[in-house]
Amino acid sequence: MQIKRPIHHNRLDEALAYIAGHMKERIQLDHLSEASGVSKRTLGYLFLHTYGITPMAFVKQERLKKARMLLQHADPSTATVTSIARECGFTHMGQFSLDYKRLLGELPSTTLRRPHKHDTSPDIQ
Repeated sequence: MQIKRPIHHNRLDEALAYIAGHMKERIQLDHLSEASGVSKRTLGYLFLHTYGITPMAFVKQERLKKARMLLQHADPSTATVTSIARECGFTHMGQFSLDYKRLLGELPSTTLRRPHKHDTSPDIQ
């Protein structure tokens, strides 16, 4: 017997799948609303209720988590912070660096230079 999840979980899953599949692209609330099949207001409620943040804050957090993981596993002799930031959908490097430091407590360049870690799960709540 399959347990049915409430419809809002499925809608949230659709939004999460869209975010994961379009990480490098410019994601707007309209895109998430369309992908999930719910209004922007409902989507905002679902994210606030589930994650405690807005959908766009969630997108930024996911991008920063991905950037951290890539920086932790990149070869500092060949990778650059800029190339990794762009891979994660960031276009303004100054804002990326500021947001990264605010959320993760260090500059992205510090993460890149640190010896490689084997743990791929960022410590972000």
